[in-house]
Amino acid sequence: MSPQPRERERVKREPNKLLKLVAFARKMRMVDGRWFKMTLIRVFGIAAYKLFIFANKIESKNIETIVNKHYLVKDAFGNEYLDICGAKLPKLSGFNLRMLFYYVLDDTFFVALYFNDHYTKENAKWIDQKLLGEGAYGYADGDFDVTVKAGDTVIDAGAWIGDFAAYAASKGAKSYAFEPADANYSLLCKTAALSNNMIAPVKQGLSDREETAFFSLEQFNFGNSIIASHNQASQEIQLSSLDRFVEENHIDRVDFIKADIEGAERDMLKGARSVLATHAPKLAICTYHLPDDPQVLEEIILSANPNYRVVHLRKKLFACVPDRH
Repeated sequence: MSPQPRERERVKREPNKLLKLVAFARKMRMVDGRWFKMTLIRVFGIAAYKLFIFANKIESKNIETIVNKHYLVKDAFGNEYLDICGAKLPKLSGFNLRMLFYYVLDDTFFVALYFNDHYTKENAKWIDQKLLGEGAYGYADGDFDVTVKAGDTVIDAGAWIGDFAAYAASKGAKSYAFEPADANYSLLCKTAALSNNMIAPVKQGLSDREETAFFSLEQFNFGNSIIASHNQASQEIQLSSLDRFVEENHIDRVDFIKADIEGAERDMLKGARSVLATHAPKLAICTYHLPDDPQVLEEIILSANPNYRVVHLRKKLFACVPDRH
């Protein structure tokens, strides 16, 4: 899965045919599954559909082989963990690795794996338009630089198992990783244990108020949300504001905020007005959960600190105060 250094350099300059094929395949996977299934059967027959399912199974097995060969590491005590470009994650038992790498971990690690961690404007836009469903968590264009640096203090809102926090740790940054769901938090703590004290797990959600809320739990815990869902499974969680958390924990700097919290991004930003005004952290925020997210989130950011510049891609917003960091 990880190209050799020489191949990485070539990919960085000009995406090769393999990546274009991957881009096409990913677009196909974003097509509604039921529509794709029926179309395939109608046009090519049931045999073609069965072949497609078989190919997916083979692909899943290949991914498992690649992950075990290139990323699975065993420490001196025989404990196994994943090491992706220096970011350490616990070995994930019971997960569909194909889904994990295609739909979740790619946002965090694709640029590191295939573009030598270069989040240039050109790379970020090409990846956003051609490849990743949600885009990557970085964007750099001259003095507009929304990337994690050594020594940064990072707020990871919607940490899941801590993949982005692990990436930040690999860059030499300290993360406060917010994850309220029980199952995810348990894995997040395992990730933190591999980070040499660079990840501090926080079992709560971020909002603009202090209260208890019900958390809707989705399959595989990929898209848990305090926004109402058709899924009946839920968990009671504690919400707090980032401003209060920073003040109570005497955090003297906040350099980067990454947020993917399923529609609660606006409340998180409202509860971080003091942080935005005082610390002016770099922002990488998802904007696709609610139709008016791009407009509303930018308005909140600029009302808190008019010095921010904001760049929108398809599903993420990037913002910073140039020369601030």
